[in-house]
Amino acid sequence: MVMGPEQFLTSLQKQTPPAACLFLGAEPYRLDLCRKALIRRLLPEEERQEGLTRHDLTEMTLSGVIDDARSLSLFSPRRVIWVSSAEAALPRAKSGAGEAQEEGAASLAEYIHNPSPGVVLALEASRYGLEGEDKAKAERVRKFYSAIPVQVECPGFTVQEARQLAHELVKEAGLQLKRQELDLLVESLGA
Repeated sequence: MVMGPEQFLTSLQKQTPPAACLFLGAEPYRLDLCRKALIRRLLPEEERQEGLTRHDLTEMTLSGVIDDARSLSLFSPRRVIWVSSAEAALPRAKSGAGEAQEEGAASLAEYIHNPSPGVVLALEASRYGLEGEDKAKAERVRKFYSAIPVQVECPGFTVQEARQLAHELVKEAGLQLKRQELDLLVESLGA
């Protein structure tokens, strides 16, 4: 199921998080909101230090991450394994690592069918945007991780969405900015 960040946040309030999620897109604000909500939903404050594990697929194989997800923790009954650089696991045509990468995809598909209880595997593929030149690359990532049941797209903000968010953040912070100043800020930051 492909959903946006808002849909994902709403689903977290209504149901247990899925065993695995893929976060696609280069928009860091929305991705951070989803990451924080997932961690808060699954791990109580006292379990976060032991229950949260971070991996980077530029430093570790996908099979290694799956092995970690399958291993039991002595310190926390629930775990969130946040995996960044998920696009690094994609097979490369000219690389000799293709077999290991295909093995990782097979391990992931097997894991999805029989996940470890209390473990949520969250893969972040934030190198590519969802539009323009990156669209085909993002589709390749989506296809590679097609076994993951929940895929969350984190697209960039439109100018109007950026203005609305900036207005809300300014209001929350108790700052006084005129509409023109806020619009200039949004424009100068590229929404």
